[in-house]
Amino acid sequence: MAKTFSPPLVELAGASLRVGERLLFRNTHWVFRRGEQWALVGPNGSGKTLFASALAGAVPVVGGEFRLPDGAVEHMSFEQQKFIAGDAPAAARWFSIEEEAAPSLREFLSQDRVEDINPFEVVRRPRAAARAFAQHQRRVVRLLGIAPLLRQPLPSVSNGEMRKVLLARALLRRPQLLILDDPFAGLDERFRRQLKETLEKLITRRAVHLLLIAAHPDELPRGITHWLRVDRCRVVEQGRFTKRRGRESLTAGHAPRLQRLPRPRTTVSQTGRRAEPELVRLTNVTVRYGDRTILENIDWVVHRGESWALLGPNGSGKSTLLSLIIGDNPQAYANDVRVFGRRRGDGESVWALKRRIGWVSPELHLHFPEAQTRLEAVLSGFDDATGCYRRATGRQRKIARRWLGSFGLAGCAGRSFGSLSAGLQRMTLLARALVKRPDLLVLDEPCQGLDAAHRVRFIRTIEALLRQTTAIYVTHRLDEIPAGIDRVLQLSGGTAQHSRPRR
Repeated sequence: MAKTFSPPLVELAGASLRVGERLLFRNTHWVFRRGEQWALVGPNGSGKTLFASALAGAVPVVGGEFRLPDGAVEHMSFEQQKFIAGDAPAAARWFSIEEEAAPSLREFLSQDRVEDINPFEVVRRPRAAARAFAQHQRRVVRLLGIAPLLRQPLPSVSNGEMRKVLLARALLRRPQLLILDDPFAGLDERFRRQLKETLEKLITRRAVHLLLIAAHPDELPRGITHWLRVDRCRVVEQGRFTKRRGRESLTAGHAPRLQRLPRPRTTVSQTGRRAEPELVRLTNVTVRYGDRTILENIDWVVHRGESWALLGPNGSGKSTLLSLIIGDNPQAYANDVRVFGRRRGDGESVWALKRRIGWVSPELHLHFPEAQTRLEAVLSGFDDATGCYRRATGRQRKIARRWLGSFGLAGCAGRSFGSLSAGLQRMTLLARALVKRPDLLVLDEPCQGLDAAHRVRFIRTIEALLRQTTAIYVTHRLDEIPAGIDRVLQLSGGTAQHSRPRR
């Protein structure tokens, strides 16, 4: 009996993608049929986001045939988050939270915003259409559990909370094809489970066709039927999905041996006989925005040589706390925040303190300029400039290239930062944080967007560095905490609790 196939939802037949003067994914053949659910996998820099962007209409498809569904295609990605963040510097988030003009999340998810209605255009909708949208909006808000966020200003939400909001916006558009590019990044454990269950419900109800780009095997929901594996901007494998294939594809790769790291300049006491100098001291720190309390009466001391994991659910105030230490949050000056023994606001330049801190965060990544080359981005870490860097010495260039090489990135040092995948951009920012051998290393979700091989490579690097530096490490995944981190500050409901890490 002849096998029957459902009609195609998406079809590429002998097609290629055009990026500038280059043709990528040459002569690609792929069919996504109605009723199927696909996972798109591949290492950092393999072209996953580029391929997904082409399906969403953001990258030209040339040659051959290209068929898309009649209904909407929604693409939720880190690039979309960057577009919403705009061109402001990373510190802008902490200043804009208090602006009265900042839109609320309720406004951001309103019918006019979701349907991209021009604010100067007068639109008269049938009452039935407005009621239908309102009902759909209530279902989506309840499904994702974001009702408590709706009154908050858009800039105030955390990186993980913003992922939830973008997913809500995508679902409100009722797409036929929903492309989710690493949607679990930045989400706490509870919401990762909730999101996976939500995707399984959508699949079971046949509410949407899904193309999912995932970074961890445990992020693949039941109901995925097919997989597409890409590498070096070409399709290398496709077919029926199995759990074994999914697990192997998302854990493939290995981390090459690390270069020998510099010997420590100081020896950290492990005996406890004398206290090392304080690098950070927060005393009775409280941060409020309007009637919302983010942090309340936080006391915390970080001594030289200590390594801390800063943990807590989305919205618990982790990034806010780090912004006080980095010096980006103006509320640092209304609190007793001391860094390297100096109180914020005592006259010392923020930039003088930042030169002693190496840091990576979702905020830095969202707002980092894209025009400079990868090497220039790393060199900017010497003085913590983001838009430019001072003329580098030969020694600084040598150090920067060595760090790029240690992460396997030396081959494309001249490429623009913006042309790299989100994962390779994050690796570049990690090299930038380490290039000056900082006195304090602040890593906020550093493994976000990294494939298995790059995660292992980076975690091994940090494990080696912990013998000679002081670190604060934020993650929502306990399996990403490097060995050697032996202290935990747990945030919940604005308060803090000290403990030891559980792996």
